[in-house]
Amino acid sequence: MGVSVWGQRAPRAPLCQRVAVWRARNWHRVLLLWFVLTLAIMAVAAEPAAEFPRAQLSSVPAVWLALRAGAVLTAVGVPVLLAALP
Repeated sequence: MGVSVWGQRAPRAPLCQRVAVWRARNWHRVLLLWFVLTLAIMAVAAEPAAEFPRAQLSSVPAVWLALRAGAVLTAVGVPVLLAALP
């Protein structure tokens, strides 16, 4: 009897090769996302504390958490992005 190939998967490429392929395909999307996040954080930070966006942030924890996480990702993402670009 022969061995069935229906249930078998193709061998996966090494992790470093998969990361390189993903980086080659998606680096421009990551760069655009980083730029948009930076602009959004700068726009909210430029508002006076008593005006609309910032005044309501404390009452919506999900928005506050998302902006804070975006700020951290932006700050940390700069060196990572520069190291990852092809």
